[in-house]
Amino acid sequence: MTSKRSPEPGDERRYFKEVRFRQIRALVETAKHGSFAEASRSLGMATPSVWRQVRALEDDYGVQLVTAQGHDVRLTEDGERLVDLAAPLVEGFDSLKRVFNDQQGKAERHLRMAAPATVLNSNLRHIIADYRRTHPQVRLSLIDAASRIAWQLLEAEKADLAIVGAPEGVPLPSRFQAEPLVSYPFQVVCLESHPFAQIKAPKLRDILKQPLILAGEDSSSRMQFDYLVAKAGLSDRMNVIMTAGNVTSILNYVALGMGVAVLSRPATEALPVPADLNARFLLRDVAGCLGHDQVVLLHPRGRYELAHVRAFREMVVEGLRNH
Repeated sequence: MTSKRSPEPGDERRYFKEVRFRQIRALVETAKHGSFAEASRSLGMATPSVWRQVRALEDDYGVQLVTAQGHDVRLTEDGERLVDLAAPLVEGFDSLKRVFNDQQGKAERHLRMAAPATVLNSNLRHIIADYRRTHPQVRLSLIDAASRIAWQLLEAEKADLAIVGAPEGVPLPSRFQAEPLVSYPFQVVCLESHPFAQIKAPKLRDILKQPLILAGEDSSSRMQFDYLVAKAGLSDRMNVIMTAGNVTSILNYVALGMGVAVLSRPATEALPVPADLNARFLLRDVAGCLGHDQVVLLHPRGRYELAHVRAFREMVVEGLRNH
């Protein structure tokens, strides 16, 4: 019978390094999903195992990393600090095989990019067309998604890149690298005959006196508008008569005189024809009170970047920044 070999000191160090990486991964996945149960499904482990991995990491580092209320798990300040450091390491390790296979020509070249329709219909479309011509071997998938949905797709690894608005007061996930691209002023759209058109220098309170037709709550324009209204303590003054997921619906109801819309410039630059062909729109720059829609390109920190993804990212950065 073969006797069991006693572990050498090096074996013990290697074993605990492997265990610790599993613990780090458990923490990062728990932070990503906000619960031990969801993290366990992502990792293919039992929920108690994920919980034990995180608790072992807390014992090792001597700090509390998470707090749990029912099924919801939140990071402590120390937990956020550790995840910010660890997430790029996990991302890099997880993408290693994919990059290796890509460099050997074994993997299909696929690029998934998520962005709101207003961004997809801006000058970005010309950049996409150029990329399609110069990289015909890449299967391109464009996903029309509001800003918050787009970065959630990136978090869920259902997109490789996301181009989104970065609303004031709404932090983007820390595991993303955000590259600033372009800044667009916010505008109010109304009919020339609407009373709002007569206000010389509209302020936030003037906007809130009007019936509002706004973009969906996952859009960057809506998130920034809601934040600034709440910051001013005026949330109870909002009279939102319609929330719509596309610019055409918004402008059709503005054309009917139902209210005014708050949009960023890319949306108003491509004004669809309203239902009422006689409608005459007036665009009022309200950047003085609502600021700008800051458009950024998001990609995961620490992940090894495939060459065809990097090529697209560089074309976007150069093309939109120089516009």
